[in-house]
Amino acid sequence: MSILTVLILILYFVVDNFVIQRRAWLPECTPVYIQYFVKFFIIGVTVLVVAVPEGLPLAVTISLAYSVKKMMKDNNLVRHLDACETMGNATAICSDKTGTLTMNRMTVVQAYIGGTHYRQIPKPDDLPPNVLDLIVNSICINSAYTSKILPPEKEGGLPRQVGNKTECGLLGFVTDLKQDYQAVRSEMPEEKLFKVYTFNSVRKSMSTVIRKPEGGFRVFSKGASEIMLRKCDRILNKEGGIVPFKTKDRDNMVRNVIEPMASEGLRTIGIAYRDFDGEEPSWENENEIFTGLVCIAVVGIEDPVRPEVPDAINKCKRAGITVRMVTGDNVNTARAIATKCGILTPGDDFLCLEGKEFNRLIRNEKGEVEQEKLDKVWPRLRVLARSSPTDKHTLVKDPAFITYS
Repeated sequence: MSILTVLILILYFVVDNFVIQRRAWLPECTPVYIQYFVKFFIIGVTVLVVAVPEGLPLAVTISLAYSVKKMMKDNNLVRHLDACETMGNATAICSDKTGTLTMNRMTVVQAYIGGTHYRQIPKPDDLPPNVLDLIVNSICINSAYTSKILPPEKEGGLPRQVGNKTECGLLGFVTDLKQDYQAVRSEMPEEKLFKVYTFNSVRKSMSTVIRKPEGGFRVFSKGASEIMLRKCDRILNKEGGIVPFKTKDRDNMVRNVIEPMASEGLRTIGIAYRDFDGEEPSWENENEIFTGLVCIAVVGIEDPVRPEVPDAINKCKRAGITVRMVTGDNVNTARAIATKCGILTPGDDFLCLEGKEFNRLIRNEKGEVEQEKLDKVWPRLRVLARSSPTDKHTLVKDPAFITYS
C-alpha cells in the first residue's frame, strides 16, 4: 500500500508538471524536485507505519474467517478462530476408530454358533430352536431399548440405525434371522428388567438380569469376545446342548475364529448367559455372577472405512503429520483397520499395543508413569488398542508428545 502511494504521488507530479504544464527539467530546479520526492517517500513511510499495525490483524482475521467459512461447508465447525492457528502447528493426530475413521454403520457378517463358523449369516433353519431363541432374546433384551432399526428414508436405501451402532448391528442380525426384535421387547418391556449392568471401560461388557417364568433368574451378557470367553466354562454345541468349554477349547476358538475375524477388520462380540435357579445371588458381587457363563455365539461385525479416510491420512503424512489410532477394539481388528486406512503400511517398524502392554512398558513398579520409558514408546506407537480413557489421557498429556505435536 505504501509503495503504491509513493508511485501514485510521483506519477501525478511528473504528469502534472512535465506533461500537462509542459515545464522543462531545469538544473536549478533539481533541489526542489528532490524535496518533493523526499516528501512523497515520507508520506509512503507514514502510510506504512500507520496501516500495518492496524490493517495486518484485520487482514489475518479476515483470512481466518474465510477459512472457517470454507470448513463449515465441509461440516467442520470451528468455534474459535485461534484454533486454526493452533492446528497449523500440529504434527500428530490421535484419532478414535469407530465413527471417525470408519462409517459407524455396523453389520454382522460372520458368526460362530454351535461349533460352526458361518462365513455368511446362517439361515434360521440351520440353528437349533433353543439356540435361535437364546440368540434372539439375548440380543433384544440385553441392549438399550433406545437402539432401533427403522425403515430407510428413501426407497431402496439402507435401514436407519438409531442409537448405539453396535447394538443396531446386532439387532440387524436378529432381523436377518427372520425374527422380530420388537415382539421380544413387547413381551419383556424395559420396566420388567430386574437389573442392568451398563457397559463401561472397565467391564467391556453389558449384562441384563431377568426373572424366568418358572422361577429363578437369567443373566444375558455381551461384550468383547476374548473377555467374554474367559468368563465362560460351558458352550452350546450344534445340537443345542450345553457342553464343557475348557481352556484348550477357548484357545482354539481364539486362534481359529476370533483372530481370523479380527484380521479381516471385524469387531468380535461374544454373547453368553447364565441361569440362577437356586438362592438369589448377591447382585453387587460381579466377580461371582459373571463366571461360569454359557457361550451362545461369537459374531463378527463389519464397520467399513470411510472412503475419504485413506486419502486424508496420506495428505497428513505428506504434510508431516503422524496419525495414530487410539481405540477400545481388539488389537488385530485395530491393526487391520489401520492398514486399510493407511496408518500402517507393509514393512513399517511401528508399534501396535494394547492398553495393558502400553502401561507395562511406561510404568514403574509403583504404577507411576516414567517419562524416560514413555519417550521410548510413543514416537513408534501407531495403534493403541483395548485402551481405556486413562490410557488415552496418559498418551496425549505427555509433555514431550505435546511439544512435538
